Amino acid sequence: MSRSASVFSREMGHIKRVTLLLHNSINARLSSQNAASQNSALVQGLSLSQNETTIPADWEAQVVDEFNQFARTSSLISQVRWIMPDGQEHIRINSQAGVIYRVPEGQLQNKSDRHYVQHAPDSSNEVYISSLDLNIENKEIVRPFQPTVRGVIRVNGEIPGILVVNYDLSKLFELIRTFSRDGVYLEILDSNGDWVLAADKNLEWGGILHPDNLSFNIKTRFPVIWQEMDVVDGLERVFDDGRLWSLLKLHIDEEADVQNSQTPSLYFIARSNYEEFSAWRARLIFSIIGIAGVFFVLIAWLVWRQTTAQFETYRLLKLVQQEKAQAEQVNRKLNLTNKRLVDLQDELVESSKLSSLGLMVAGLAHEMHTPLGGVRMALSSCKVWLDKEAKQHPSDGLEKMDGSLLIAEKNLVRALDVVSSFKRIVSDRTAQDVQAFSFHNVVDDILFTYKPILKKRPDMRIDADCPEGIEMLGYPGAMSQIIQNLIDNALDHAFQRLDKGVITLTAKKEQDSLILVISDNGIGISSEIKEHIFDPFTTTGRTNQHTGLGLHLVSQWVNALMKGRVDVVSELGVGTTFTLTIPLKQHEDEESAS
Repeated sequence: MSRSASVFSREMGHIKRVTLLLHNSINARLSSQNAASQNSALVQGLSLSQNETTIPADWEAQVVDEFNQFARTSSLISQVRWIMPDGQEHIRINSQAGVIYRVPEGQLQNKSDRHYVQHAPDSSNEVYISSLDLNIENKEIVRPFQPTVRGVIRVNGEIPGILVVNYDLSKLFELIRTFSRDGVYLEILDSNGDWVLAADKNLEWGGILHPDNLSFNIKTRFPVIWQEMDVVDGLERVFDDGRLWSLLKLHIDEEADVQNSQTPSLYFIARSNYEEFSAWRARLIFSIIGIAGVFFVLIAWLVWRQTTAQFETYRLLKLVQQEKAQAEQVNRKLNLTNKRLVDLQDELVESSKLSSLGLMVAGLAHEMHTPLGGVRMALSSCKVWLDKEAKQHPSDGLEKMDGSLLIAEKNLVRALDVVSSFKRIVSDRTAQDVQAFSFHNVVDDILFTYKPILKKRPDMRIDADCPEGIEMLGYPGAMSQIIQNLIDNALDHAFQRLDKGVITLTAKKEQDSLILVISDNGIGISSEIKEHIFDPFTTTGRTNQHTGLGLHLVSQWVNALMKGRVDVVSELGVGTTFTLTIPLKQHEDEESAS
């Protein structure tokens, strides 16, 4: 059915192009003849106005010659006609069995009642393809039957008319008939449901030969199929009357507006033979039974083999599970031992660093504290003597000397405070035992060490809000290191070198815990970095020699050592906030466990 529809559509498209080609060829010939007549008139001295509507005297001969040549181009062409606008044939060329001749004028007919004349297009560039019917001459059907479609195109201009080309599709129908097979019949019906090509030739053209006999129509013989045909859209398949039907609706002119009810169409039907279909169904049933039997035996053997294999697999799986359990137990022991070794190594490294630094700084602070104390005593004695001398012999010089001594004593006290604070920081960080301390002192000591740094960055400042009543029992050295790491992290990563910014440190007691909030209004942390911010060696300042261990150590000290929690909130362009929740009292059992 697909092959037949493709062949038919190809021929219909060829008919439309050939009809348009004939129209253009006739126009070209008459136009050239008219131009030649005008040139001849100019040579003879006639005015152009007298020849503007000149019609070639031999225009009929020109058209006849063109029709004769055109009829020879295709074996499908049976007639070429020039019909006047009133429907009267003016020129007709017949082509029968290779013989081409002009029909005498007395045999020409009036075709005004024929549908292809009534539906002739108004435009000279549009071709109308008529519906498929039998060729009729003088109101008699030509025999043998000639299935015919007509290409119709209007000629406008000096000599108006209608060009009609008859195409005899007998050979095309014979070709399509060969597509049928023993088990499948190919048939064609018109839009009314009458057969034009049928497996039973007695049914063909019943709508034309017997218009009053409904038995020649598919509506009567197969009403279910007609209902499906009436709504078919594309290729459809239907089971009915023990047959498989394939239905396809095809418009004779596929380029025309298919929504127009005047566009002729055909139905292509392929139906199976009843006996052949029954035999095929029986063969299919026996084949299915045979294949099912073979598959049953095969599946039974596979089930037996699979069952045996499953028992063996189960036995081997039990052995593997036992070995896996033993391996996992050994692996857990190795992981625990390895973790202890790593923790021990980290503690030894940190302890060694802190111990070495603490010893060095403690010695330096001690050596500085002793001479500074001596200087303070000397200044105090000198001031006492100077005061006695000033009482006995007052003078401007003695008053100036007394002012200078006051300034020197103030600066000396300041230097002693720096050394004392430094000694306290070092001693706290080198101590590994739980100690009682004031959180306010830890904050003050840390902020004191940042004064030289902030002098170099005048656009930066650190605001602290820490009440004096927060007393803790824990690790002041680790607490000092945590605050320093978070402030260093903000100075190095949250702000560029010349940025203005504020780092805020806020502390408060909440039940049995210290809530420490350290925030900045810097550039913030991206979501990708934030997910791994506490992982070791994670840093955005690798080019500035940063190791990426600062926040990792903060996490370890807060979570592991102090049994607290650290949370971070950050938004790009807004800033970052670290919130530390730490118990106010660290107990001995927690210390030993850590």
